[in-house]
Amino acid sequence: MNDELTRDLLHALFCFKQAAGSVSRFLSDPDEGGLSVAELSALGCIDRCGAENCGVADQTTHHAMHETLAVSKAAVSQMLGSLEKRGFIRRDTDRDNRRKIIITVTKKGKSAIDKGQKRMDDLTSRIIEQFGEKDAQQFVRLLKRFAEAVEEEVK
Repeated sequence: MNDELTRDLLHALFCFKQAAGSVSRFLSDPDEGGLSVAELSALGCIDRCGAENCGVADQTTHHAMHETLAVSKAAVSQMLGSLEKRGFIRRDTDRDNRRKIIITVTKKGKSAIDKGQKRMDDLTSRIIEQFGEKDAQQFVRLLKRFAEAVEEEVK
């Protein structure tokens, strides 16, 4: 095994982790409740699915968030609780099926989605412009392959 390549790979991973943290801090607006990138993405996921399809009992949103955000189902539950407590979502019991919970994005949540999406779009546009579209696409492809390889090896 190439020791230099191993060191370079680990260093690149640490740099990527630092960059991801910088993105999170950039996108987290204290005036909007300091939402993380994952929380903004979760709000967007809930908003896109519509109140009728957001039943936690049938796991529609829960599963979609778990897949999209690449976090555990427990983390999704914790995130939903935090978003509700901070007033970004509302959870109500379905009158027709008491086992089903209807999740609705509040006005505060919709405002956070709009502002967060604009910040994300602006940032990613500037990054892609610096990186170049072709290199950005290749980076995404390689990053996904790397994540899959890591997951396969640590099972």
